Amino acid sequence: MIVDPLDISLKAKDGSVEWSSRSCFEKCLRDEKGLICEYTTASDSELCRLALASDGVILGGSEASAWEDSAFNDHLLDLIAICRINEIPLLAVCYGAQLLGRALGGHVSRHPHGIELGAPAIRISEKGKQHFLFEGIEGGCIWSVETHSDAVMTLPPDCELLASTEHTPVQAFSFQGLLTGVQFHPEMNGDDLRKLWEAFELSGLVTSVPDSYRETISACECDRIVAVFQNFVERVRAGRRSRIVLEG
Repeated sequence: MIVDPLDISLKAKDGSVEWSSRSCFEKCLRDEKGLICEYTTASDSELCRLALASDGVILGGSEASAWEDSAFNDHLLDLIAICRINEIPLLAVCYGAQLLGRALGGHVSRHPHGIELGAPAIRISEKGKQHFLFEGIEGGCIWSVETHSDAVMTLPPDCELLASTEHTPVQAFSFQGLLTGVQFHPEMNGDDLRKLWEAFELSGLVTSVPDSYRETISACECDRIVAVFQNFVERVRAGRRSRIVLEG
């Protein structure tokens, strides 16, 4: 199941959807044979019930701040608790990773150095190289879309640090191999970043974009890290197979 708290899109003059946050995830998962993936948003009142019926959950980004006390965050914190208690694999992205960090006891706040934007080098740790999420990714370093002003500032207890950037040391982390958070956007490439910020402006979520941001966004060139989703799906399938054996 994909939960997209952002749920933002760009529409053509005829009203058709030209680009959406949903399409970014779908492009990364479309080649997974036999995968049935339900898509929903954070406003879905049936969210936790749907999670209980799912083999795995992907929680996406949002313009919201994960550290704030709000009904919006509480609803998604309930989702994370459902995944943890029922051992449902979770991959949390950007805001989702921040909310996961908060749920697990890490400190989440505005980043003291401001926004991380573009496609910086993300260094995979030794633990990360052994983690299923980065299996098949060689070189110990990846480049992926970043667009966040909040961050997980301290690694949550009992979690493994999987990756870091110079700006954001807690770039990816995992709890017991079950709940995994990534601050970067593996579902996006450079063009997706440009369309995302265009959608931000058109929707009024952003009212003023500094020239330095525009230059960074315009220059961003990176691919989607599809392997992250392939590896997560394989982890979900492996867990499902083991449950079938145990239940049998």
